[in-house]
Amino acid sequence: MSRRQRVGVHRSSSTSRWPRWVILLAALAVAIVLAALGLFALDMLRPRAPEPTPTQAPETISDPAAIDPSLDASITVLDTSGEDGFAAGVGQALADAGWQVVATAGSSEPSETTIVWFDSEELAPIARGLVEQLGAGQAVLSDGRLSGTPITIVLGPDSLETAPSAEPRDDGDLTHSPTPEAP
Repeated sequence: MSRRQRVGVHRSSSTSRWPRWVILLAALAVAIVLAALGLFALDMLRPRAPEPTPTQAPETISDPAAIDPSLDASITVLDTSGEDGFAAGVGQALADAGWQVVATAGSSEPSETTIVWFDSEELAPIARGLVEQLGAGQAVLSDGRLSGTPITIVLGPDSLETAPSAEPRDDGDLTHSPTPEAP
C-alpha cells in the first residue's frame, strides 16, 4: 500500500469546511453582541441621581410685619402707565398697609409690565409679596440700585386695574413727586 492510499473510515470523503470570512464575520457579530450586553449591564449598575422631588413654592412675605427689622426693605414706587397720580395712590395704599414706602414718582421710561426690582436675594421674598399685593408683574433681581431704595416698583399699564390705590397724603414720611413730562 502506498502512503497516499487511505485505509479505514475515520475520515470523511467530503470537505465541509466553513470559509474563513464566515468564521470572522460570526466572531465579529458575537463580539458586538457581548459588548452591547456589557454596556447595558454597566448602565444598569451606574448610580442614578435621585428623582427630583416637588419643591416648595418660593418663600413670599406678603405681611410687612413679618419683615426682619434689621433688613432695609424700603420701597420707591415709579409709574410708567401714564395715569396721573397712579404711583402716589399705589405708594400711599402700600404705606397704609404697613410697607416702608419712601417715595413715589412718575417715570418717563415706558414699560409694558409691572416689575418689582430688588437689590439682593434676601429681598426676593418681599418682592414676591409685593407682586402678590399689586396683583400684576414679576419680581426681578437688579444689577444695582435703581433708585434710592433697595426695592423699586415700576408700575406698568398691566397694574392699573389690580394694584391697590389710596388718596395720597402728605402727613408722613412718604414723598410724592409729580410725574415727569415726556420730552
